[in-house]
Amino acid sequence: MGLELRRGRDGQLLPHWYGRIITDGRASVVNLSVPMAGTPPPNLRETGDEKFEASRAKAQVQFDKELTKARRKGRDTDLVARIIEIKTGRKWKSTKLEALPDLIRNEPHRRSRSQQHEAWKVKTVQNFVDWARGRGLRMALDVTPELAEEYIATFYEPDEEERIRTAESVRKVKAIVGNVLSRALPEGVENPFKRVTVETPDGDKVFNREPLNAVEIERLLEAAADDRTACDLIVTGLSTGLRRGDACRLTWKSVDLKSGVLKLTTSKTRAELYLPVMPRLRAVLEARNAEREEGAEYVFPEAELQLRTNPSGVSWRIKRAFALAFAKPPEAKKADEPELVPLSETLPTVLQAVRAAKMPAGKREKMIDLLNRYASGQSYRVIQQEKCISRGGISILLHQAQELANVRFLPDAQAPGINAAIRDVTREKREVGLKAASKYDFHGLRTTFVTLALNAGIGVDKLKALTGHNTVEVVLKHYFKPRGTEVAGELEAALPDVLTGRTQTEAKAALPAPKTDPVADIVAQIGSLSEDQRAALASMLSGRKVHGRARA
Repeated sequence: MGLELRRGRDGQLLPHWYGRIITDGRASVVNLSVPMAGTPPPNLRETGDEKFEASRAKAQVQFDKELTKARRKGRDTDLVARIIEIKTGRKWKSTKLEALPDLIRNEPHRRSRSQQHEAWKVKTVQNFVDWARGRGLRMALDVTPELAEEYIATFYEPDEEERIRTAESVRKVKAIVGNVLSRALPEGVENPFKRVTVETPDGDKVFNREPLNAVEIERLLEAAADDRTACDLIVTGLSTGLRRGDACRLTWKSVDLKSGVLKLTTSKTRAELYLPVMPRLRAVLEARNAEREEGAEYVFPEAELQLRTNPSGVSWRIKRAFALAFAKPPEAKKADEPELVPLSETLPTVLQAVRAAKMPAGKREKMIDLLNRYASGQSYRVIQQEKCISRGGISILLHQAQELANVRFLPDAQAPGINAAIRDVTREKREVGLKAASKYDFHGLRTTFVTLALNAGIGVDKLKALTGHNTVEVVLKHYFKPRGTEVAGELEAALPDVLTGRTQTEAKAALPAPKTDPVADIVAQIGSLSEDQRAALASMLSGRKVHGRARA
């Protein structure tokens, strides 16, 4: 038990002091967050230079604090356990921190979940467990509100590439870890993460998908024409506002071409929808029906299969259409581009280039791991599941390694640069966030459907029923994103002359005709009648009897 200096995987000394603490017969290593300075001696039993010894003294002070804290926590945990036993009348078995990831893995679900998302949840909990055990904690009951606050504070720190997490990302971590702790703690013990506040950093901005206008929709459909599956799914998304999963899993029993309606229950909210079949969608459904095999369940069977086996593949095909529709003209292919060589044959050269390149240590380790996995024959899908990294993230790191080594081991099955075009068109850089924001994807088709419907005057309540949302606020907050140019005419008609610069005659002409009393309209058109005759006619049309002059 005492101070330690530790080395990373590359054999280099880590920049901070560590402390080994033993409580209840168990050892744990704590990062003391004290930088190691100066030149260290061959071993800690010897004396280093002046700067080194000064940093050792600071580390010793911090170590003593951590040791006192660990011992106090142990006593507090025992006391709480005894109180729980007295209150409940039964012995409570404390949950170990190392058991928390299994609580996530074995969590029952009422509907199917994304394997990639579930892997991310397990990894998120495991990261917290590693952090907590590094501070000498062993049991779920050891986690205090102060420690929960300290852990969340680590997410405000920039990563190795100086990127800052969004508040939404931090809230997700807090929710995942907090929920699993709630399940591990005994009844009556408050979740330590409950009162932790997540602050929004400066520059943190919510990015919404961009809705398309009529011209852009036409370009998108033209770009997707060479991929029938993508094109049919895009038509379905734009015509119905369905989510990706509901569109891919659309069944023939949900399609009533005779009545011109789709009847289905959404997978996410279990809402029952009755959607009209628009003409372009009808053409798609009729063509699919003509080719339909006997006993076929799904309208788009190839999309349902890919969604089940490779969900990222469906998203990639839709994003490819966006890229082809809106990307800048591609650059000419370089004449001196290296020949394609399997990574298994050139791995040493690539690894040497990666180790020699200037980059954060964490990124280098991740890149080397991906290269080794890819060279051994692991597919993107397997790497996604085991490492909890997106397909795009894998592609970016492997392409960067390829460029560093000036070799070519990634086959470009599609047009040259299509993946780069997808990133440029469908993603948007942001000031705060570890990843770029999504600008165009399948969910953007839903945004377009809702925006166009609202602009066309369809009521929010009707649209809520069409899209399956439970509240009007969700529709307006997340999906109604009209562009200024699309409502300029309506605003100009509604604003006063002093702001528009128009004459009163022009302003009145631009405004919609006011609603009037139909009886008064008819009477006003008969100009030859006397005042008494007008009053009598007005009363007659109103269903009232009048004797003599109409009363005021």
